[in-house]
Amino acid sequence: MSRRWVAVLDSAAAFLVAATAGWALTAPVAEQIGIAGTDSELRLLMTSRPLAAAIGVVLAVAVAGALARWDSRAAAHLVAGSGLAVLGLVALVNTQAHQLEWLIALSYLAGIGAGLALGGAAACAADRYAAVALAAGAFAVFLLADLVANPIPTTETSDYQGWTAYSLPTTEGTMVTDPPWWLLLPALGCCVAGAVLARGSATAPAGSSRRPLYAVAIVVVTGLVSNAVLGGHRGDWSVAAPALALLVVAIVIAAFLLDGRDGVFLLTATAVLAAAAPVIVAVGGEWTGIAILLALLVAGAAVGSRWANPTLGLMLLAVDAAAGLAGLNDAWAIEGIRYLALAPIAGYALASAVPRRAVSVPVGLSVLFIPSALTIAGQGTGTWLRDQMSLFDQLPRGLASPTPPDPFALSLAMTLVILACVEAAHRLRQRDQST
Repeated sequence: MSRRWVAVLDSAAAFLVAATAGWALTAPVAEQIGIAGTDSELRLLMTSRPLAAAIGVVLAVAVAGALARWDSRAAAHLVAGSGLAVLGLVALVNTQAHQLEWLIALSYLAGIGAGLALGGAAACAADRYAAVALAAGAFAVFLLADLVANPIPTTETSDYQGWTAYSLPTTEGTMVTDPPWWLLLPALGCCVAGAVLARGSATAPAGSSRRPLYAVAIVVVTGLVSNAVLGGHRGDWSVAAPALALLVVAIVIAAFLLDGRDGVFLLTATAVLAAAAPVIVAVGGEWTGIAILLALLVAGAAVGSRWANPTLGLMLLAVDAAAGLAGLNDAWAIEGIRYLALAPIAGYALASAVPRRAVSVPVGLSVLFIPSALTIAGQGTGTWLRDQMSLFDQLPRGLASPTPPDPFALSLAMTLVILACVEAAHRLRQRDQST
């Protein structure tokens, strides 16, 4: 096979593996399933999901760094495939596991599998296009996983009715939705084909620094701590504003631990998350709407690959977040435009800022999968009992999400976060040029 088609295969593998691993890290809860247990048991179960995601992203950075030093494309594909195999095993066992201890163990096993897969895929992203595909796949699942796993019902009767967090499962299924087989199997096939067809070593700079590990540790620890602190104070800006500010400072410090472009990618991913936070509408569960969003994302990433401008990407994200300050009468129309615009703008911004080193890709993507103050500051309180069953809260998105108590304040706060990322990225590039 020609080098060109091998590069296409690497890009396809990066996109599919990132989407599959990102699904496992996001771990959407199956809304139609209940499970019996005490408050402490359910809290332990729901808390295991974000902790497993934290383990996964740290493992991804460690694996990507080790494989980059090993400098073997075939080995990287095999490691990514082994992580997907673990996720497949978890999916098979998960359909039969209803005891809390098994579900908790499977959550952590899924986090480990996702970390292996994402780290291997990052090490395979030896050129710019593969790195862009990796970032686009991760953001696609961040934006769409919950919509695909739990379509918003369009009829009066649905499986969402008639269960509580203390009821036994009434239909066949699992507590947490695993990556679908139509996503997992093609990703695994691409990894196997990539390992067979791989020739030579990776071309991405390897690097032996431990700074990416320090950076992702800062992001994970401060993110989880800030999220836990805000669990009962989502709409209280006297608590949320300082927590949000400290988190942004920590992320900036983590970005400055990396090389210039690598740190800009982390700041861009943070800005993408900030732009997504105020959005309170979604396309619903129709495949047409999901396909449109995915097409817009891919189009934005393609433009960013060809005409990269990280500063422009960050400023477009700031405009999207600031649109919530307009305060027009037809607020839902504005929200719909912001939601549709988020996909191509985020795709462009992430593609424009892909890092030099493979190991820095999962560092930047970690902010998308770790609950933090960015995900809940200023948000409304959920109506599901499961929202109170964890030390950490996820980002409420979609039509079923509660409206923020003060949408104007939330949009303002997230706009300021993005502008802080713009300034930090500017100073980071200046430092990079001076050295």
